[in-house]
Amino acid sequence: MTPPAGAEASVVPTQSHVPAGRPLWSLLEDAFVDESGEHLTVHGRWGAIQLADTSPIVREALHRMSLGPVALENISALHENFVRWKTGGGPCLVWRKLKNTLDQLGGCVVPSLGLDDGAGPILSVVAVTGDAVFTLPHIEDDEIVSMRPGTEIERLNGDQALTCGGQQYQVILHSAPATEIAKSLLDNETTIEQVAEALQVDRTLVADVVAYLAGARLVVVARC
Repeated sequence: MTPPAGAEASVVPTQSHVPAGRPLWSLLEDAFVDESGEHLTVHGRWGAIQLADTSPIVREALHRMSLGPVALENISALHENFVRWKTGGGPCLVWRKLKNTLDQLGGCVVPSLGLDDGAGPILSVVAVTGDAVFTLPHIEDDEIVSMRPGTEIERLNGDQALTCGGQQYQVILHSAPATEIAKSLLDNETTIEQVAEALQVDRTLVADVVAYLAGARLVVVARC
């Protein structure tokens, strides 16, 4: 259904956002990988998921992701392809094939955003339903955005977390500047440009955080 003119609508990604920061990936803490059978099987809180793709890249990615948030471009067989995806420098079929396989795991996958300082994630997107599939929508710097009504910041296992009833994801805010950017979006309608100027934070970092929150369906864009 098309939303009425002037109404807010969930972001439907027609163009993907490529982060300027470091996309990180992990499995939920209670998920584990079974490599003993013909298929790779990932066991999680919503049951077992069999993967037909048992290639070395998939095996290596899942092994690393089971250890915590990791940059998958560090897999040697994936690095060049991943760089092409990040820079828009040509086909990146190997990365896209891996991403499609990870999407089959639904809510077992935890996408996170890190900075280039290697200090770990500043936010993580954690599913609360098994069928959640994460995408990163592209949002223009001057588009009006706001937090979805009903979204709140709560304490969760010692961290601050964005939650909203009925949504598939919650977002763990590990550290600044993700926390400050999220709080600024709770206040009122704004744009990426305005948040960057108000907080004196790099515009590309704000765009990354907003894209992750939009991918979690917690940020909405005012479409005319």
